[in-house]
Amino acid sequence: MAFQPDLFGYVRPKRARRVLAHAVDAGDHGCVCAAGMTMMALFRCARCNWESCWIECSTMTAVKRGIACGRCNKATASP
Repeated sequence: MAFQPDLFGYVRPKRARRVLAHAVDAGDHGCVCAAGMTMMALFRCARCNWESCWIECSTMTAVKRGIACGRCNKATASP
């Protein structure tokens, strides 16, 4: 059988999946934090049960997006 070249040429390898910690509790900071940061959120990882301290986020969308779990992503990183 003859060699068939790749149909689309070079395909960039996919990035490894990140494990995210999602918001457990969130709310308005009440003018306690720096200007521009409007939400305070507490995050928890469902995989390893890591829990963050209160973190400043710019919007509710950023809170819903979640943050990368440092413990899980460090363990799954390739050496």
